[in-house]
Amino acid sequence: MRIKITTDNRLGLSKEILALLAENDIDVKKVEVEIGLMFVETEPVEKHLAATIASRLMKIPNVKWVENISLMPTRERNLFLTSLLNAITDPVVGVNNKGHIIYYNDMAGENFKISENKLTELKDIFQQEDWASIVDTAASGNMPVNIKTVSGSMLVEVQAITQNSQKTVGAVLVFHKPESITTRSHLIEGAEISGFDKLISYDEKMLDVINRASHMGNIDTPLIIYGESGVGKKTIAQAIHHSGKRKNMLFSTIDCSVSNPQQLEVELFGLANPVSGKAGLLEISDGGTVFIRSIADMPENCQKKLSDFINNKYFYRVNGKIKKEPNIKIIASNTESLQKFVENNRFDKELFYSLDITRLSVPPLRERKEDIEPIANYFLSQFSNQSGKEINGMSFEALNKIKTYFWPGNITQLKDTLFKASMLTDTETITSESIEIDGHAHIESSLENKTLSQAVSEFERHFLEHWYQKYPSTRKLANQLGVSHTTIAQKLNKYKIN
Repeated sequence: MRIKITTDNRLGLSKEILALLAENDIDVKKVEVEIGLMFVETEPVEKHLAATIASRLMKIPNVKWVENISLMPTRERNLFLTSLLNAITDPVVGVNNKGHIIYYNDMAGENFKISENKLTELKDIFQQEDWASIVDTAASGNMPVNIKTVSGSMLVEVQAITQNSQKTVGAVLVFHKPESITTRSHLIEGAEISGFDKLISYDEKMLDVINRASHMGNIDTPLIIYGESGVGKKTIAQAIHHSGKRKNMLFSTIDCSVSNPQQLEVELFGLANPVSGKAGLLEISDGGTVFIRSIADMPENCQKKLSDFINNKYFYRVNGKIKKEPNIKIIASNTESLQKFVENNRFDKELFYSLDITRLSVPPLRERKEDIEPIANYFLSQFSNQSGKEINGMSFEALNKIKTYFWPGNITQLKDTLFKASMLTDTETITSESIEIDGHAHIESSLENKTLSQAVSEFERHFLEHWYQKYPSTRKLANQLGVSHTTIAQKLNKYKIN
């Protein structure tokens, strides 16, 4: 017999209800209490006795109603949760704070051979010694990681379960097989998947770059992409990743120009520590691609360690003694050729040779004049779809303005400029007035009737004003432009840029 008793709250009421059942020699198996409700499950009883019990319960003061139920609340919720989890086509596992698996769906049972007949621990479903630190990395970083399981390599997402928002009492782990995660390969960055169809060009040089890049997706050797800031080096790296055999795995990015030099080694290679150890980006992205931006800014110790990894196919975490052998494709980028950094003893020669075997050089937008209009139209179409604002191209004057500008920030600057223009304009057509290019007129027009020295100085001033807005620190600006801190300080002082 299972009954639901609706009551007013009264001290001692539950005791009276249970006493009545005991008087009739009815064995109570389970009791659940909520505010104003009491659920009781007993041994089976005859129909007439159940009716008598219900009648007598109704006579107890503050009992408002008694009715039969088919399931106790906890059982009902568990069945609902089971059905919900079994509808998920990915393995899902719930663990307590001791690492014991206390819940799993059918897919997890099938993939990890979990059985109700024996206690299964979380460690039993992994096939690598450092599984705990990798899972901790996924939980603390709120991002998926690659990990080897008894059912093969998978992506795992971890959500900690806390009590009173403080004490961790368990966790839920969701696993994804590589073949089911095509749309997840940018989870670390939250970026859209983009292939070579996103690269717009009619320029012969750029088309050659795209053609060469399209053959690199299935090649495991590292490569480096050269080009000014904003030309689309990362977009090309993503396209290479998505055109090859690694497309279902992670594409991860680390930027050496903004990362803390002291922490970059840990971010990339991980930390071995029994208390606070963590997996690095190379481990997390096992099977996928790691894109290293501004690699010339990588600290010397990291350059040497990365070179050794490329050549030997393994590395050790910081303070670690266990070999890590992730299968990774390395794509690096830099604004300038690494050759001069090697010549000045500012870059590891072995790493340079490893990367420079395969290289791409992306031309700046000013050398791709015929690409400016189609790229601009693509961005305007994007903005129109995202904002719901009708944008039908640009006026002749606006088009001429963007075609004659130098674009020191390349495609990124063009995109930002058009986005601002699309937000400012009140018409369906982008006008010249709505296009603000660093607050200055387009460069080619402003250089008319000037000497070479004057023209060079004006361009240099415009160029520095543009980049100083993005990097208001002389040291960061010097790193970005590949010159010394002293040179930048002198130039900023010369043009009174502050």
